[in-house]
Amino acid sequence: MRYPLDELLDKRSIILLKIDKIKDEELKERLWKEFSDYTIAIWEYIKEGFCKIEQIEEWHKELYEANGKIWELETDLRKGKEMELGFEEIGKRAIQIRNFNGIRVAIKSKVAEITGAGYKNIKVDHVSAESYKDYEKNAKVGQSYRI
Repeated sequence: MRYPLDELLDKRSIILLKIDKIKDEELKERLWKEFSDYTIAIWEYIKEGFCKIEQIEEWHKELYEANGKIWELETDLRKGKEMELGFEEIGKRAIQIRNFNGIRVAIKSKVAEITGAGYKNIKVDHVSAESYKDYEKNAKVGQSYRI
Protein backbone atom coordinates (compact mmCIF):
# COMPACT_ATOMS: atom_id res chain seq x y z
CA MET A 1 0.00 0.00 0.00
CA ARG A 2 1.38 3.38 -0.92
CA TYR A 3 1.05 6.53 1.16
CA PRO A 4 -2.16 8.49 0.55
CA LEU A 5 -1.62 11.80 -1.24
CA ASP A 6 -2.75 13.92 1.72
CA GLU A 7 -0.17 12.23 3.96
CA LEU A 8 2.60 12.74 1.42
CA LEU A 9 1.78 16.44 1.14
CA ASP A 10 1.64 16.83 4.91
CA LYS A 11 4.94 15.00 5.46
CA ARG A 12 6.60 16.97 2.66
CA SER A 13 5.47 20.29 4.13
CA ILE A 14 6.88 19.32 7.54
CA ILE A 15 10.19 18.26 5.97
CA LEU A 16 10.41 21.63 4.19
CA LEU A 17 9.78 23.41 7.50
CA LYS A 18 12.64 21.45 9.04
CA ILE A 19 14.89 22.35 6.11
CA ASP A 20 13.97 26.02 6.53
CA LYS A 21 14.47 26.02 10.32
CA ILE A 22 17.37 23.66 11.00
CA LYS A 23 20.96 24.92 10.76
CA ASP A 24 22.76 21.54 10.59
CA GLU A 25 23.86 21.17 6.94
CA GLU A 26 24.46 17.43 7.21
CA LEU A 27 20.95 16.90 8.52
CA LYS A 28 19.56 19.19 5.80
CA GLU A 29 21.16 16.99 3.16
CA ARG A 30 19.27 13.96 4.50
CA LEU A 31 16.06 16.01 4.71
CA TRP A 32 16.41 17.10 1.07
CA LYS A 33 16.62 13.43 0.09
CA GLU A 34 13.43 12.73 2.04
CA PHE A 35 11.76 15.79 0.47
CA SER A 36 12.75 14.49 -2.97
CA ASP A 37 11.34 11.03 -2.24
CA TYR A 38 7.99 12.53 -1.19
CA THR A 39 7.97 14.73 -4.29
CA ILE A 40 8.53 11.72 -6.54
CA ALA A 41 5.66 9.88 -4.85
CA ILE A 42 3.40 12.93 -5.29
CA TRP A 43 4.29 13.09 -9.00
CA GLU A 44 2.96 9.57 -9.38
CA TYR A 45 -0.48 10.86 -8.34
CA ILE A 46 -0.20 13.73 -10.83
CA LYS A 47 0.82 11.37 -13.66
CA GLU A 48 -2.13 9.10 -12.83
CA GLY A 49 -4.52 12.05 -13.17
CA PHE A 50 -5.62 12.38 -9.54
CA CYS A 51 -4.85 16.11 -9.57
CA LYS A 52 -2.96 18.89 -11.30
CA ILE A 53 0.31 20.42 -10.22
CA GLU A 54 -1.42 23.73 -9.41
CA GLN A 55 -3.61 21.94 -6.87
CA ILE A 56 -0.56 20.27 -5.34
CA GLU A 57 1.17 23.64 -4.98
CA GLU A 58 -1.91 25.18 -3.34
CA TRP A 59 -2.38 22.29 -0.91
CA HIS A 60 1.33 22.19 -0.10
CA LYS A 61 1.30 25.93 0.67
CA GLU A 62 -1.75 25.60 2.91
CA LEU A 63 -0.23 22.67 4.81
CA TYR A 64 3.13 24.44 5.08
CA GLU A 65 1.41 27.48 6.60
CA ALA A 66 -0.69 25.45 9.06
CA ASN A 67 2.25 23.28 10.10
CA GLY A 68 4.42 26.41 10.33
CA LYS A 69 2.01 28.01 12.80
CA ILE A 70 2.01 24.83 14.88
CA TRP A 71 5.83 24.77 14.74
CA GLU A 72 6.04 28.38 15.97
CA LEU A 73 3.62 27.74 18.82
CA GLU A 74 5.50 24.60 19.91
CA THR A 75 9.04 26.01 19.62
CA ASP A 76 9.49 27.14 23.23
CA LEU A 77 7.77 23.99 24.48
CA ARG A 78 10.19 21.81 22.50
CA LYS A 79 13.05 23.73 24.10
CA GLY A 80 11.76 22.97 27.61
CA LYS A 81 10.77 26.57 28.43
CA GLU A 82 7.42 25.69 30.02
CA MET A 83 8.26 27.33 33.35
CA GLU A 84 9.30 30.56 31.62
CA LEU A 85 6.05 30.68 29.68
CA GLY A 86 3.69 29.99 32.57
CA PHE A 87 0.56 27.91 32.60
CA GLU A 88 -1.71 30.58 31.11
CA GLU A 89 0.51 30.99 28.05
CA ILE A 90 0.89 27.22 27.68
CA GLY A 91 -2.91 26.90 27.76
CA LYS A 92 -3.35 29.61 25.12
CA ARG A 93 -0.82 27.92 22.89
CA ALA A 94 -2.43 24.52 23.36
CA ILE A 95 -5.76 25.92 22.14
CA GLN A 96 -4.11 27.60 19.15
CA ILE A 97 -2.22 24.40 18.29
CA ARG A 98 -5.48 22.43 18.47
CA ASN A 99 -7.17 24.95 16.15
CA PHE A 100 -4.36 24.91 13.59
CA ASN A 101 -4.31 21.14 13.73
CA GLY A 102 -8.04 21.21 12.94
CA ILE A 103 -7.25 23.32 9.87
CA ARG A 104 -4.44 20.91 8.92
CA VAL A 105 -6.80 17.95 9.15
CA ALA A 106 -9.39 19.81 7.06
CA ILE A 107 -6.83 20.49 4.33
CA LYS A 108 -5.81 16.83 4.27
CA SER A 109 -9.48 15.77 4.14
CA LYS A 110 -10.09 18.18 1.27
CA VAL A 111 -7.23 16.56 -0.67
CA ALA A 112 -8.65 13.08 -0.03
CA GLU A 113 -12.16 14.15 -0.98
CA ILE A 114 -11.20 15.96 -4.20
CA THR A 115 -8.74 13.33 -5.44
CA GLY A 116 -10.37 10.20 -4.09
CA ALA A 117 -6.89 9.16 -2.94
CA GLY A 118 -6.87 8.46 0.79
CA TYR A 119 -9.50 8.88 3.46
CA LYS A 120 -11.32 11.94 4.68
CA ASN A 121 -10.69 12.48 8.38
CA ILE A 122 -13.94 12.87 10.30
CA LYS A 123 -13.85 14.58 13.69
CA VAL A 124 -16.49 13.35 16.14
CA ASP A 125 -17.01 15.10 19.47
CA HIS A 126 -13.69 16.86 19.04
CA VAL A 127 -13.28 20.52 19.87
CA SER A 128 -11.08 21.17 16.81
CA ALA A 129 -14.09 20.31 14.64
CA GLU A 130 -15.04 24.02 14.70
CA SER A 131 -11.74 24.99 13.04
CA TYR A 132 -12.37 22.22 10.55
CA LYS A 133 -15.91 23.47 9.78
CA ASP A 134 -14.71 27.07 9.40
CA TYR A 135 -11.98 26.02 6.99
CA GLU A 136 -14.39 23.84 4.97
CA LYS A 137 -16.97 26.63 4.76
CA ASN A 138 -14.42 29.11 3.43
CA ALA A 139 -12.80 26.58 1.09
CA LYS A 140 -16.16 25.59 -0.44
CA VAL A 141 -17.10 29.14 -1.40
CA GLY A 142 -13.78 29.57 -3.16
CA GLN A 143 -12.28 31.94 -0.62
CA SER A 144 -8.66 31.70 0.28
CA TYR A 145 -8.36 30.67 3.90
CA ARG A 146 -5.73 32.76 5.62
CA ILE A 147 -4.01 31.25 8.57
